[in-house]
Amino acid sequence: MDKKILIYEDSGQKQTFRLACETTAAQANDLIGYFEEFQDLRRITTLAEFERLVSDPLEYFDETLRDNVEMRMTGGREPEPSTLAKLFGYERDNFNAVISGLPVTVDCQPCKTSRVVRRAGKPAITSTRWSAYKNYLTFTPEGFILNEAEIEKHCERFKTFAENEQQIAVVDHYNTLVTILNSHDAMFPLAPTDKELLTRIFGLHIEHPPYQGRFLINSEHLRNSIYK
Repeated sequence: MDKKILIYEDSGQKQTFRLACETTAAQANDLIGYFEEFQDLRRITTLAEFERLVSDPLEYFDETLRDNVEMRMTGGREPEPSTLAKLFGYERDNFNAVISGLPVTVDCQPCKTSRVVRRAGKPAITSTRWSAYKNYLTFTPEGFILNEAEIEKHCERFKTFAENEQQIAVVDHYNTLVTILNSHDAMFPLAPTDKELLTRIFGLHIEHPPYQGRFLINSEHLRNSIYK
């Protein structure tokens, strides 16, 4: 049987998941902002560059300094990153403090930007968090946005369907039950106390609490009746 009927959707889980995706996108964009505020040598223009950044932000910061400053010793030795940053006026220590959610120095110049101030005291996104939600985000020149198609695909798991004849028969039964009760109530109005009793007996909802209006199917009760 190809027919299936949606009987329940966990809107709470769906909302929680979507919020997590939105938060991850914001955190990822903030990390890009931090990186670009504290140095002017490299911009994040591709997903691959961001993934290198999020895997170890401080190491990527140091790598950017080494790649763009020509200073080598015989034998291939490279300058220590913190010394290199001080020589050329890059606030490496404050960058590390910002991405770690730690206090910065009072004279931190990049920290005065709106992006850094807005997220002050909050650690940057971790690679673990990024890995958990990266499939639900899309990189653009303006930053990360939600990948709506992948989010909707994931949210299908929060839906419960009646899929076989026996399950669909239960759905039909409850639809008929609600129709009969509402028809009876229209002809012979039921007292609120009677409606309360009937909703408890049959596991239904009521349109307007406390126990006024039409009877409605309780989708969670219906799901439990089918998948008990």
